[in-house]
Amino acid sequence: MKDTIIALVAVGDKSVQSVREYYVKLKKMGFEVRILTDKPHYFNEKDVRLYTKKIFNYFDKLFFCLNLVSELDKNVLYFDDDYQLSENDIISYIENSISYPFTYLSNWPDGNFYNYKERKCFRYLLEYLEYKKIPLKDFETIWENVSFYNRKANHSLIEKELEIIKPVFDFISLMNDESYTKPFVISGAEGLALSIVMNINDIPFKKISL
Repeated sequence: MKDTIIALVAVGDKSVQSVREYYVKLKKMGFEVRILTDKPHYFNEKDVRLYTKKIFNYFDKLFFCLNLVSELDKNVLYFDDDYQLSENDIISYIENSISYPFTYLSNWPDGNFYNYKERKCFRYLLEYLEYKKIPLKDFETIWENVSFYNRKANHSLIEKELEIIKPVFDFISLMNDESYTKPFVISGAEGLALSIVMNINDIPFKKISL
């Protein structure tokens, strides 16, 4: 497992408290960990990537992982702050994911995008897809609570394409009350954006269950 590091994000007091104990456990298990946080004093200095934005953007979770792949030339296994796997599950998930550019654990509760596209908040996304002549599909709704980024994937392309589509999701979040509380966070549905990017660029990805 030396080719894989674990990425965590802990921004804000609640998130930091959710992550602190698990961070220590992961270190004791022998895993290499990197953490994006605005509270660096709770963690080992060498593991910290400082988050300096005043308002958290959910896309920064994706960019953090992609940047780690580029910086360290290692696979990255990401966990949300409220999702914790056992050591055996971590090893199993990595072993089952290693053959794919990207894997994830679960989808949104109601399934894929066709079950969500009529919601008012997604009208701007539908307009964008039509404007860019991107074929509408029943895109997988990636819930990136657990996700694996393979170092052999074209992570530079993924990052570039996410940068292009990110403003659409920022606008969606600012123009509806169906997602997250503003102004504390911006964007959301970043797993759907990632799914669209990988679909239109023919980058294979797979759902891996534990």
